Amino acid sequence: MRGLIFLALIPLALTFRISNGPPPFWQKALMARYIIHTTGYVSIATISVQDDIKGYPFATIKSISDGPADNSTGNVYFYMSDMELSQQDIEKDSRCTILASLADVGYCEEKKYDPQDPRCAKAILTGRLVRVSNETSEYDFAKSALLEKHPAMKSWPTDHGFFVSKLDIEQIEVLDFFGGISKVSKEDYFNATPGFSTAENIVFNRIDIIDVQIV
Repeated sequence: MRGLIFLALIPLALTFRISNGPPPFWQKALMARYIIHTTGYVSIATISVQDDIKGYPFATIKSISDGPADNSTGNVYFYMSDMELSQQDIEKDSRCTILASLADVGYCEEKKYDPQDPRCAKAILTGRLVRVSNETSEYDFAKSALLEKHPAMKSWPTDHGFFVSKLDIEQIEVLDFFGGISKVSKEDYFNATPGFSTAENIVFNRIDIIDVQIV
């Protein structure tokens, strides 16, 4: 009998519209990107150089941006100063872990999720914090994005020597549902770009034609 022809669409990357809220919990890479782009701050854990707690984990809060409102990059940018305790840790050992949570943006409160509830989604990124050269276009982009998201930074003391740093990501984990934490590859993370024009889009990079024979 004559066969049937099917078109198989092979996805290249997924996008999700920011204004629609977080993506479904099974789309881990998209969830990580959504959390990083929509939240305004993270907790950051460094390895302390303070005399009384040298070698212990030390945690604080840092404001972040991964790009302007309509352009998510996935790169996590910080406005740092050598006067900060966490930066003094970074100078000695650049390894750190950051955690961003949808508790920051009111989503969990709206859903009546406790911040510790797995459904109150969290992205946990580990890597090394590195300075962005102020002679690069990336520096200008990152500083502009930080000031857009955190206008108060414009009035921070100029004698504190603030500069832009970026997390050189080595591991990405997401906790957004019951069943334990999930790892996300860097490739999937950077390909899963939050979109801004459609509710949910799938971008395809090829079409396969499948001939199915009916017997």
